[in-house]
Amino acid sequence: MPNEKTAWEILRQKVLRSSQVRLVDRIAMERFHMHSLVLMEHAALGCAHWIRDRFSQPRRCVILCGRGNNGGDGLVVARHLRTFGWSCRTVVHGPLEALRADALANARILIEDAGDDVRFEETASQETRSVLQDAELIIDAMLGTGATGTPRPPYDAWILWANDSEAMRIAIDLPTGVDADSGESFDPSFRADATLTFVAMKPAMVDPSCQRVFGEVAVLPIGLPQRLMELLSTTAPESILDSPRTAER
Repeated sequence: MPNEKTAWEILRQKVLRSSQVRLVDRIAMERFHMHSLVLMEHAALGCAHWIRDRFSQPRRCVILCGRGNNGGDGLVVARHLRTFGWSCRTVVHGPLEALRADALANARILIEDAGDDVRFEETASQETRSVLQDAELIIDAMLGTGATGTPRPPYDAWILWANDSEAMRIAIDLPTGVDADSGESFDPSFRADATLTFVAMKPAMVDPSCQRVFGEVAVLPIGLPQRLMELLSTTAPESILDSPRTAER
């Protein structure tokens, strides 16, 4: 029927806990044989397209990246925004060797592409404070759904400086310092004008009292196979993982 919703349209309107979305990643990798780098590439490319479409022309952008998968997303976003003509400065919680596997792989790609526009620091520097003050857009790719509690250095200083900037602020997946399930905000937490989350809404994102925490929320795809999205549109991730014949009709 012409008005029938697609599996993706149904999925993006669902609400999944952070642990369930991580389980979706696991199902995609274990049952559908997708590589985590492929998922990261799709997620970040969607973010880059959303950002490009939001602005009428390229802007001066600073991307703050952690050591894990959220940081990896940010590194890929930086690479794609550069191809769109954006000026991107990327600050990463270093050293390079401390990054997790997928983030490390994408950091090496970006270093070859962007050179000195990629910086690694273990403690928050005045240089980072300066570039944040000059930015027109700040992207939070510091900590993902696996992080809990008050952000530690250097993230705490980065967040305070970003919040003090007049730039637009966009969070990837969720704002650092915010619990996506409960909506609890720790001190400090990234004040997002928009949040680009993946796969489905998280519980706090549909709570009206938390709207100021996330800003505008957009749910973006990560390149999941059609069959998996069909299953997720009607079935909880836990049930899919327990099913012995997930990938077969």
